[in-house]
Amino acid sequence: MNSYAPYFLMAGIFILIICTIFFARKQHVVLKKIGFICWISLVFYFLIEYMVIQASTVPYSFFQQPMSDLGVTMCGKNTYILASYEICSPYHLLMNWTFMITGLVILIGSVGLHQFWPHKQQTKIATALLIIFGISYSISGIVPADLHFLWHTLSSFPGMIVQIPALLIIGTSIRKARPKLALWTFFCLSVTTISLLLILLLPLFPDLPGGLLQRILYGFVYLWMTVTAVVLWRKEHINVKDTPSKYTSRKI
Repeated sequence: MNSYAPYFLMAGIFILIICTIFFARKQHVVLKKIGFICWISLVFYFLIEYMVIQASTVPYSFFQQPMSDLGVTMCGKNTYILASYEICSPYHLLMNWTFMITGLVILIGSVGLHQFWPHKQQTKIATALLIIFGISYSISGIVPADLHFLWHTLSSFPGMIVQIPALLIIGTSIRKARPKLALWTFFCLSVTTISLLLILLLPLFPDLPGGLLQRILYGFVYLWMTVTAVVLWRKEHINVKDTPSKYTSRKI
């Protein structure tokens, strides 16, 4: 019988951190630094996923199987509704913690780096969508597919879509002030949009590499966040270095 204790712990930590971020949302300087670290740390996600895949005791298809299979807590066939094939992921707990923490760093980074976007209602919407993206991703780890398939699926679904309008809004809002970063944003937006459209065609074309498409869908958002954090950090570092005196203020 599966132990639910680690997942209750994940949920508790998740709620605690969400509350902490809410109460600390006005601490712009601190959140900015934490935001840089959070988004840059996303580069480690696929390293951990690789470790979990290597630990699988049955064949795992990187190209065909969804990422959620790595978090399935039981071994065997039919572990959840759509898994007629065999799954056995000994490091499932590590994977589910990684899902939960990945969602949190996406969320924290989105709040911390929001101050770099133009102060418009649209960018607030974009940040809210990225927060939903992070929450959705975290819940997919807190509720593995085999423990409750319906809640796992419903909670994961928004995370497949909301990043697309978020990137579109951010790219449009910065295209004049940061044209290169806007171009990078539109490129990542195009890749993640195409991957989502292909995923939606899987029922008609089951031979499409669903696992790879899912990784592209999420992976290019991670890549966008990592590169964007580095670009904003370098810009911030240069501006601080070039500030002529400590009395000179810069409005973000």
